[in-house]
Amino acid sequence: HPSLRTGVWTANSMLVSSPMQPQPLMHERPSFLAVDDDDDALQAVLLASLCESVPAFAEEAAAAASAAAQKQGAILDTCTVPDRISMPVSLTGYASDATLGDAEKRELQALEDGPLHLRLLKVRGDGHCLFRAMAASLTLSAAWGGNGALSALQNHLQSLREGCADAVVHALFSLLGRTAADAGGAADALNDETLSDAAVAALRGCATAYMRKHAERFLLCCDGEDLESYCTRMEQMRGDDDSFSPAYGGHSEIVALSEVLQMKVEIVDCSGTGEKSAVPVYRLGEHLPAHAPIIYLLRKGPHYHLMLPAQSEGERVVGSDSE
Repeated sequence: HPSLRTGVWTANSMLVSSPMQPQPLMHERPSFLAVDDDDDALQAVLLASLCESVPAFAEEAAAAASAAAQKQGAILDTCTVPDRISMPVSLTGYASDATLGDAEKRELQALEDGPLHLRLLKVRGDGHCLFRAMAASLTLSAAWGGNGALSALQNHLQSLREGCADAVVHALFSLLGRTAADAGGAADALNDETLSDAAVAALRGCATAYMRKHAERFLLCCDGEDLESYCTRMEQMRGDDDSFSPAYGGHSEIVALSEVLQMKVEIVDCSGTGEKSAVPVYRLGEHLPAHAPIIYLLRKGPHYHLMLPAQSEGERVVGSDSE
């Protein structure tokens, strides 16, 4: 052992390195290698299972879709496409079927029992209902009203002065014909796609031409749209795909056509679901002479049906052209 002098190491003292203090052992970190291998193996198994099941699932889904399409097609095959213009039916019967309120039922009952004994002709809901109802009213009132009614409409149409009415006059004569014998087929003509749609297109074009001519009156009737784009959209009969829906005609078009064609229009408005004490009735063209044609419309929401007096429904045009 080295000697100590006054607590100081002497020159002869040996320097001995201090022993290393052992570091505390650290816990070994777990190895994830084995776990990762297990996960990879499990994912590989799952992927292989999915790859095997996807074709089978796709085949089952395709088969189910095909079966559903065939079932839907079979259901559609049993359906009857409604006529563009139906034959006359009872107004009160319609009121019950359409679940109208008490006020609407009373109004329609009064119209059916009244002096004109109005009957309902249902119009197909294809976006053209207003214009098709107008064409049908003018045509059938003349065709079913006897020779006097036929001559009166022919004279009235030929007296119209607005240039935009020319296409309408031509389309109505195509539906009605020029003779009493032709007029007997007016109902069939109204359900012919080519003839009926031609009348609708003519009425749309007539209304928009008149609105453009009197733009200052119709500028604020376009639902926030500018008049030109509104009229362009109103004139369209068809679109580029199945999603196209024609613009519904409304009050502006009724006003325009009433003035161009010099006809009265009476609208019984059964819109709305709330209970009401009375049904609104709107009349246009009341200043026109008594012999002017009159159209009776039943409105429910954006849709229009046609009403005709029973005398027009019952009396057919008979006899030769000379009668």
